[in-house]
Amino acid sequence: MHSKSFGVSIAILSLVACGGDAKPAQPPPPAPPVAPASAAPGTNGADMSQDNTTTDPDIAHGTQSIEAGEYADAKTSFEAALKKNPKQNGADAHYYLGVVAEKQKDKTTAEKEYKTALTLRPDFINPSENLGALYIDAQRWDDALAVTKPAEAKHAQEAPLHLNMAIILAGKGDQPGSDGEFKQAVTLTPGDPMFLLTYAHWLGAWKQPDAAVEKLRAARPLAKDDVGMLAAIGHEMHVVGAFADCVPTFDRAIQIKDAAELRTERAACKLGAKDEAGAMTDLQAAVKEDASYAPAHFYLAGRYAKAKKTKEAIAEYEAFLKLDPNSPIAAKAREHLKTLKSGK
Repeated sequence: MHSKSFGVSIAILSLVACGGDAKPAQPPPPAPPVAPASAAPGTNGADMSQDNTTTDPDIAHGTQSIEAGEYADAKTSFEAALKKNPKQNGADAHYYLGVVAEKQKDKTTAEKEYKTALTLRPDFINPSENLGALYIDAQRWDDALAVTKPAEAKHAQEAPLHLNMAIILAGKGDQPGSDGEFKQAVTLTPGDPMFLLTYAHWLGAWKQPDAAVEKLRAARPLAKDDVGMLAAIGHEMHVVGAFADCVPTFDRAIQIKDAAELRTERAACKLGAKDEAGAMTDLQAAVKEDASYAPAHFYLAGRYAKAKKTKEAIAEYEAFLKLDPNSPIAAKAREHLKTLKSGK
């Protein structure tokens, strides 16, 4: 059985609550999305002879357990395969043990297991991609480069390696080199919205909003019904100020799944588009949809304050502080609440 790849190190941009009482959110400092960290499912991604493959039933059972989210069972299976035949099963077992560790948020063990798999089989692409992505996630750029550069040289047609390399070079400040790697990655995998999203993120960070929006518009239909991906695309549109594109992107996401987070982010887009009434409606719907979602209360309070609805604004700030008193924006909420109560 060839080693199956698991993209454990994929990170879609998380939803970031819209900011500011009377203006759209200020974009957060650019933080690199992590590249997809696996080869195509069902392949080993490496030039492996038949002698390097395994049909061990414990390995097969373990991969099924990973897919089912049964990580303890998966770990037991891979350890059994390793104990039974360390020479034949070693690289696969250590790679999968790394996947399990990463799924369980144990990045130290994941790093160790991926390194061991690569020691046993240097051309093994899956741990190369996952280890590189693990280092990218930690912004360990030199370590990521040391893993990714030789792997890319051996597997020039592997788009995830080019994407990893693009992010590494961006992180190291090499914009031209990064841009070239992004272009290779999206050329090799034109139908993957994550690749376009990641490229767009960095184009935005490089102050190229028009180019970023072009990539985001191309990514949107490819996202299909993936709410998380649509939300990430919409957020990046918001960050680069493409409010006319941002709103319909969240429209689509909300059609699929109405959620307070999505309503709150769309409200920020509507504020950018000067649709004050639409933003108010979305924020009111957000707190009604999920009264426990603290950011919606904060931003709704800001809208009420702007509309001179002091009583309502006070109630929303108080609700926010009750839900999330240690938030980074809690101090601002307390400041606004004090001002409102003082009548100034």
